[in-house]
Amino acid sequence: MSSSTTTPAPSQALLKRNPSLTPKQFSTHWYEKHAQLIVPFFLHCGVEYYAQIHAALHISPSPSSSSPPLSTEELSAWDGAAEAHLSEGLVAVLGGSGEGQEWVMDYYREVVLVDELRFLVSNAGAHMRVLGAGSVGGETRVVIEGGKSVIEVGGGGVGGLEGV
Repeated sequence: MSSSTTTPAPSQALLKRNPSLTPKQFSTHWYEKHAQLIVPFFLHCGVEYYAQIHAALHISPSPSSSSPPLSTEELSAWDGAAEAHLSEGLVAVLGGSGEGQEWVMDYYREVVLVDELRFLVSNAGAHMRVLGAGSVGGETRVVIEGGKSVIEVGGGGVGGLEGV
């Protein structure tokens, strides 16, 4: 999907795990199970980059700011961070303006959000804290780079998103 607009810098969203999971269970589910579900959705929507930043999180020095976006104490309340370039396609679908994309929104509601409730404290949109790119660091696992999955996604597509 080519575009004449400049790709925006990635943003980060801090996430909290479902308290019934250990940090290790959260990390394993997020990377091994949730990534399998989100990759076809993100690729269909034109997301060029998506990475998961796993704990232990730390504040990264920012060349553009003399003060960190949050304190170490505030950061300790979070279990991971998602980092992505938000594509116009993703924003349109999530904003409900993706005409002819009802099946994509159905996949998001019936598959992605249902899975988020398995490993997050609530759906991501309800609790995440958005930060600028590079605000926090940790064990970074790149899932999508250059508009292509860098992980193997289960055969035959997922939930009607075959061939993505």
